[in-house]
Amino acid sequence: MNNIIIKDNLLSKQDIKNIYDFCKNQTFSRTETDDNNNVIHTGLVCDLDKNEGVVNFLLKATNTSKDKLIRSYINLFLPNEQAYFHQDKQNNEKTTTILYYVNNEPSNLNDLGETFFYINNEIRGIQPVPGRIIIFNGDIWHRASCLRNIDRFTIALKVKG
Repeated sequence: MNNIIIKDNLLSKQDIKNIYDFCKNQTFSRTETDDNNNVIHTGLVCDLDKNEGVVNFLLKATNTSKDKLIRSYINLFLPNEQAYFHQDKQNNEKTTTILYYVNNEPSNLNDLGETFFYINNEIRGIQPVPGRIIIFNGDIWHRASCLRNIDRFTIALKVKG
């Protein structure tokens, strides 16, 4: 897909399970918004320390320098939550987003949970395959979608460049 890199099979099944278990045991709050225009909050968020093992693991898996890391967090969307399209900008800096699909349940078309991208007046979705990592320019308009029957976790890393 246009300027979106998809990386599969970088993690073992055990690593995928360990990251999922880690995310399920975090504390989340409703503090994130997808837009600066006073839209309602969607999803839950848990900020991650830049020294957290899972953050370092994902930076290493994507060959990304820790020095470039601006922010790291877990997104949690409950079934039936609908996110808004947004761009990932940190203090008006050019950013790249690294998104990791945490859930370890097999994904099929009817489970939903895609990340949708709006590019060239078209909306394209990427399936939330367990262990999948996607990397994209933070200026690309995108939004999450919930999974049909279970919580949807993703880890987001925002990096310079």
